[in-house]
Amino acid sequence: MKSNRKMITALFMIGLTLFIITKFINQPEGEWVEKNEFVLGTFSQIRIYAPTEAAGEAIIRKAFDRVHEIEKRMSPHIENSQVYKINQLANESFSEVTEDTLMVIQTGIDYYELTDGLFHIGLGSLINLWGIGTEEPYVPRQSEVDELLEALDIHAILIENSSVMIQNKHMALDLGGIAKGYAVDESVRILKEEGIQSGFINFGGDVYALGKKPDKTPWNVGIREPIIESGGLLGRVPADSLSVVTSGDYERYFIEDETIFHHIIDPRTGFPSESDLKSVTIISETSMDGDVYSTALFIMGLTQGLSFVESVQGVEAVFVNHEKEIYLSSGLKDGGFELMNEDYTLID
Repeated sequence: MKSNRKMITALFMIGLTLFIITKFINQPEGEWVEKNEFVLGTFSQIRIYAPTEAAGEAIIRKAFDRVHEIEKRMSPHIENSQVYKINQLANESFSEVTEDTLMVIQTGIDYYELTDGLFHIGLGSLINLWGIGTEEPYVPRQSEVDELLEALDIHAILIENSSVMIQNKHMALDLGGIAKGYAVDESVRILKEEGIQSGFINFGGDVYALGKKPDKTPWNVGIREPIIESGGLLGRVPADSLSVVTSGDYERYFIEDETIFHHIIDPRTGFPSESDLKSVTIISETSMDGDVYSTALFIMGLTQGLSFVESVQGVEAVFVNHEKEIYLSSGLKDGGFELMNEDYTLID
């Protein structure tokens, strides 16, 4: 009997030791380090679990330096940026660009084909005409819009080796719908290269959950209720090395004569999209996919958007319509989305 008790006690101590060791392994030593900056025209945050505070700050600095570099190259509003020069030299001459800018432009052209033209990197002139998000927004005349619509030929964007030219003076590049996602993806690349296994990036609503949390549980990324001036949550999705990006009509807008004009321009009409949706959230492996597909699917509307997302591997979506109904792509229907707002109805 005493022998059995000794054996039981020994087994208990071994089990306890293994539990403690496992717990220690699952929660590695380190500390959270967080930095916030205003870049890419938005409030941006990087939060990582690093070995030390000093190491974490250095790694985050490296990531933000890369983001600032991307902005200085690809912003259409920064004088002498590569995209600014392309727009200034439209229909005149080619402008040499760096490898990353060239890649983003070429990828934007590829996405145009994938989305049947609903994602368009050549909307710069129309975006400037409307001025949504600036101090002087403007509802243009139909004739003004029509003139710029005639210039929206994706084939007018010419690429020769490492140089780019727009073959139409009425057309301008605006990479805002893809460059922010690229900046998030580049930040993730740097964090991984520096050995970071757990972190969280939020660039103005472009979110990336890196790995799991230190306790090995997935992140829960909140999705905002798509109502103007609402700070409430619609729901949340579990995320482990995934991007979560939302586009909606409540983000940037202005009101004139009691009409709301939001920032998502439909390249078919030149006016803000009259979609039957309030928002689209994309869950994907890259933020570039999230940027592009959240915009394109919003313009598509519910029926076409649902059909489209099922054809794209590795991409899931949450659709919210004007009737406060929520529709999920098939990959989210089994625990991939948690509703947190009783004002909305989840449609099966």
